[in-house]
Amino acid sequence: MPGDRNLIQACLFTKMKGKIALNTFYTIGIVISVIGLKWAYTAHNFPIVGLLIVTALFFLYLKVKIVKEVRTGIRNKEKSINANLPVKEETN
Repeated sequence: MPGDRNLIQACLFTKMKGKIALNTFYTIGIVISVIGLKWAYTAHNFPIVGLLIVTALFFLYLKVKIVKEVRTGIRNKEKSINANLPVKEETN
């Protein structure tokens, strides 16, 4: 049914918006961690340096994970769209 397909696409779009928001949050977390890392290193506060390195790596891990999820989602969506299109026969 066409209505069901539109509903599914709307749900996928909503999920994609959430993933984009998370990706933005992860990027901000990485930037803040790097800025804090610079501050802590110049202040010779090495326990904080270690904590900020771990935090930046954690945000980087989450960012890579969500980018992979988005890529596979886009590929699956393209495959499903291409599978539903009628194939034109070429005549020679």
